[in-house]
Amino acid sequence: GESNQSISLNPQRTRHISFRDEPDKSQDKNDNYQRAPSPDVHKSTVSPNRSTMSNYTPKVHVIADYIIKYPEIRSAEEREKYKAVFNDQYQEYKDLHADIITTLNRFRELDAMVEQLPRKGKSLEDQQRIRNILKTYQDKKKDPAFLEKKERCDYLKAKLRHIKNRILIYDQETAVNQRT
Repeated sequence: GESNQSISLNPQRTRHISFRDEPDKSQDKNDNYQRAPSPDVHKSTVSPNRSTMSNYTPKVHVIADYIIKYPEIRSAEEREKYKAVFNDQYQEYKDLHADIITTLNRFRELDAMVEQLPRKGKSLEDQQRIRNILKTYQDKKKDPAFLEKKERCDYLKAKLRHIKNRILIYDQETAVNQRT
C-alpha cells in the first residue's frame, strides 16, 4: 500500500536537475537548463551598483522536467502508468535516502570526534594524525559522488511528490464525479 510513504504532500518549487537516465530533452532546450551558471553568465543583466540591487536577486525560473512529463491525469490507464513510475522510483529513492542518512550519521559521529580532539599539548605525531583525520573528513563532505547522490535523492523526492499529487488530485476528482 502507499500509506507508509513518507513524502509530504505540499508541492515544493525545485531547481531542475538533469540526469543521464532522462534523455528525453532535446539539445536546444538544454540551453535554458544551465545547471550551475558560472558567476559571470549574468554580468550583463546585473548592474555593478550593488546598493540599488540589494533587495533584488534575479531568479532563474526553471521548470523541472517531471512537471512537463507528468501533466494532469486524464484516465484510469494513465493513473496506472503514473503509479508504476512512482513505485519503481520510490524504491530507488528509499535506497538512496537510507544510504545518505547513513553517511550523514557518520558525519555526525566524526563531528563529535573532532570536537573531542585535543587542540594543544600533543606531540607532533599526534597533531599530524589529527590533521589527517580532519582532512579526510573535509574531503568526505565534499565528495562529488556523495553530493551527486544527495542531489539525485532530492530530485527524486520532489518528482515522487509531484506524481503522488497528480494521483491524489485524479482520485479526488474521480470521487467527486462519481457522486454527481
